[in-house]
Amino acid sequence: MHYSLSEIIVLFFTYSVVGWLWETFYCSIKAHHYAYRGFLFGPYCPVYGFAITTILITAEPVKNNIILLFIVGFIVASIFEYFASLFLEKFFHMKLWDYSKLKGNIQGRVAPEISLFWGIGVVFLVRVVQPFVQRVINWEEAKTHGWLAVIIVLVMGTDMILTMFSIHKLHISTKQWDDRVNQQLENLHQRIHEAGPEEEKRLRQRLVNWRAEIMDSDGLRWFKHQLSWNQRRLIKNFPKMKITDTKYFNEIKKNLIKKF
Repeated sequence: MHYSLSEIIVLFFTYSVVGWLWETFYCSIKAHHYAYRGFLFGPYCPVYGFAITTILITAEPVKNNIILLFIVGFIVASIFEYFASLFLEKFFHMKLWDYSKLKGNIQGRVAPEISLFWGIGVVFLVRVVQPFVQRVINWEEAKTHGWLAVIIVLVMGTDMILTMFSIHKLHISTKQWDDRVNQQLENLHQRIHEAGPEEEKRLRQRLVNWRAEIMDSDGLRWFKHQLSWNQRRLIKNFPKMKITDTKYFNEIKKNLIKKF
């Protein structure tokens, strides 16, 4: 079937929400606490929406062939995951997932066993889930005449703009905090260079334990005060997240999470 523009938007939103529910449920169980997933403020993950909507459109000619359907899902989902990771890294200096420990991974952005999961998931989605979802969307389109799609664009567009500002501020805060830590360590090295034997021994011990000292410092309290709810959420609920141009933040992020 051919999808109208409003249907595509509603499909995108629907699977963004479904993806958010799945990821939040799975990651909450894995982390043993509630993990509010998603890059945006709202309860949706656009990468799922983009990927699944594209798959539904491109897989339409092969939806009755399970093998070809699996292949299309495997390839398209992997491409989306790769470029989503690349986009986050290049524009926001962030890595929210890292598959570098999995065999056959490509730059830690995609990995065969993850893509295998996507391929199987797409077969189930297209053959089992989508027919039901499509009936709901057909009913919705008849009732709203496309206005739901307009509301979705406005809400998610606004969310995207607010999130971009939030992530930009997070990047600035982590860079500033990283600079403060770097300055403290440089001062400590300088004091070691100028200290006598007894003082040098004590200062070197402080250098060994710098992480614990930083965690109890005024700098950490300053950093926490700079963060919004959404920024704290991202740090806490994406344990593999890295800010690509900050050294010390990435080193002690696990310790930071315990403080939130």
